[in-house]
Amino acid sequence: MITHGREKRLLLGALALAAPLPLPFNELLEWPLYALYVAALVVFLRRAAANEGSWLPNWAMNLLGLAYLPVLWLDFTVFYGGQPVRPLVHLGLFVLLVKLFALSRERDKWHAVIAIFFVFLAAMGTSVHPSILIYLVGFLVAAAYILARFAYLHVLAAFGHRESEPAPLPLAGFLGASTAATLVIAVPLFLVLPRMRAPYIAGRGSGSGTIVHAAGFSDEMNLDVASSVRDNRDVALRLQYDGGARRGELRYKAATYDVFEETTWQASPRRELPRGRGGFRLAAGESVGTVTVYRQRMDSMALPLPVETLAIDRLQRTTVRLDEGGAVSAGGLPVDAFDYVAAVGDHPVSAARTPGTAGDSRRLLGREGVTPQVEELASRIMREGTAAERAERLEQYLIQNYTYTLDFVGRGGAHPVEDFLFRYRSGHCEYFASAMVLLLRAQGIPARLVTGFLGGEFNPLEGYYIVRQSNAHAWVEAWLGEEDGWRIFDPTPPSGRPVTEPASMKLLFTQAWDYMQFRWDRYVLTYGFYDQLQAFARMRGWWFRLQNLWSRPDRPATAAVPGAAEEAPAAAATEAPRPGGWVPAAAMAALVAAASWVLWRRRSPLTATRAYERLRRRLARRGLRVAESTAPLALRQRAAERFPQAAGPAGEVVDLYLRESFGGETLAADERQRLEAAAREADAALKRARKTA
Repeated sequence: MITHGREKRLLLGALALAAPLPLPFNELLEWPLYALYVAALVVFLRRAAANEGSWLPNWAMNLLGLAYLPVLWLDFTVFYGGQPVRPLVHLGLFVLLVKLFALSRERDKWHAVIAIFFVFLAAMGTSVHPSILIYLVGFLVAAAYILARFAYLHVLAAFGHRESEPAPLPLAGFLGASTAATLVIAVPLFLVLPRMRAPYIAGRGSGSGTIVHAAGFSDEMNLDVASSVRDNRDVALRLQYDGGARRGELRYKAATYDVFEETTWQASPRRELPRGRGGFRLAAGESVGTVTVYRQRMDSMALPLPVETLAIDRLQRTTVRLDEGGAVSAGGLPVDAFDYVAAVGDHPVSAARTPGTAGDSRRLLGREGVTPQVEELASRIMREGTAAERAERLEQYLIQNYTYTLDFVGRGGAHPVEDFLFRYRSGHCEYFASAMVLLLRAQGIPARLVTGFLGGEFNPLEGYYIVRQSNAHAWVEAWLGEEDGWRIFDPTPPSGRPVTEPASMKLLFTQAWDYMQFRWDRYVLTYGFYDQLQAFARMRGWWFRLQNLWSRPDRPATAAVPGAAEEAPAAAATEAPRPGGWVPAAAMAALVAAASWVLWRRRSPLTATRAYERLRRRLARRGLRVAESTAPLALRQRAAERFPQAAGPAGEVVDLYLRESFGGETLAADERQRLEAAAREADAALKRARKTA
């Protein structure tokens, strides 16, 4: 037998099936648990379709809740080490399933709706990929349809129709309009509502958006790990150069390392960088422009900067650190994307400290890894000359006599740099940079290893440069004396340096997708309080410009004296706008809005539902008390008793409304004409009744 309870269970089961869909992609719900949840829902839907009569009683739900308490305790303490998000998601799904299998009373469906809503919030709050918008719109449409269907079934039940199959509802227009209205309203609310420091639930997964790759830029430097970062096309940085800032190669410094131990480099010591009036000053020099750096999420505290950077500003971080090699980093690991501005000069500079102390000698001239073979090779290659000449010979020797490779199968040993130089004669950029640092130190030249990014591709859609994880690179900084200072050397052969992908249709589509992701990241995920202030400032500027369009300065009183005619224009130009200049603009806006509303009402055909609602409002204004629960037939009877002269047209409006709304029929053209005529006659009769009263 077809019942309303059966349809409600099927609708709730379908919505419960869709609610947690993003969670396994976010890695917040394990795929086996998701499969178990789906299997339980399939069982529920089959029972609901068969119209089973037995469902869980209250005592069974209580027992299941008690039985789940040990599982919840293990979830919190053992499986996830006190992290609350995943255990709470598991609890929410368990509660939802139990509630679905216990749907026996009318109010139970609202408990299930609330549980579904919380699962939906968990899915939205842990999703950062742009595709979540598709899920959001689909879920909104499904939820609106189900709620409208519930209201329809409730009305039918009020008339005693509980067992018959409900007629289909023409909901396409309602669903489209309600979804569009919801999204339109959500945009200004998103712009003005207070922002949280982190926009998403803590502990979110890394699936659809929060991408964390093992082969990506990080703060660790271990030669034992063969990196495949060249295959990682995720965006690390986006940079917008102003007119005078783009000069030379694109090289971005992120971290420096100066102590080598066996196979690992230790990062240079960091100190907190004080903020001045112009931001954080790194080096002396004259700025030729600025670069806006949009740093994406990465497994690093580094704040990559062009090697020409003199100062940074607009960095909304309480703590900024500068290491002894001149690289800048945040006080902790940033969990979100953010941007900052770098003032740059016309040539590379370094904020590294000048060598000179005993600690510097150990860190910059340390002989860890410098074996007799390494020392002999350095002496043979570099020979005599200035420090710059000797370093250049070494750089060219490594470029010309060694090859770049990522094939490290079977390699290993206690002296990786020595093996690189004398056994394999091939490696990746970290090996080339490490070898040059040790060879320079063997000849008494202070040097350190530097990591960051090299190169980038220009995105013509917006005019910024894209620096990907595959642009990660390592090079060398060497101290060449007081006159030459710190200088960059890159001993990696050109074949091993990051390259820009040639122009192609594939690259164009990739850049279009990157453009969309950038906008999503910048104006949704990381949209914050300062962005709101800027938006309000822009709106304020637009408002004042609108006022000025309608403002007219008062004409100054001019006396008949020489020069008055010449002074009047200047006085008028400097006079403040007259108060109340916004009134014409507001009146014009109201007039346009009213005209648009009238035109829309005239263009859209009158429906029986609108005519019926208008009839109810007119009857209420004429003194007939009409409750929300008053049925259409009862309304027709009471209207005929109170206003006999309007009984005929009012009755016809009600009849057509019942056919359209409850019969699921679409009115023909002649019936719409009858409806409009009946609505006009009913309005006129009610107006006459008011005058005679």
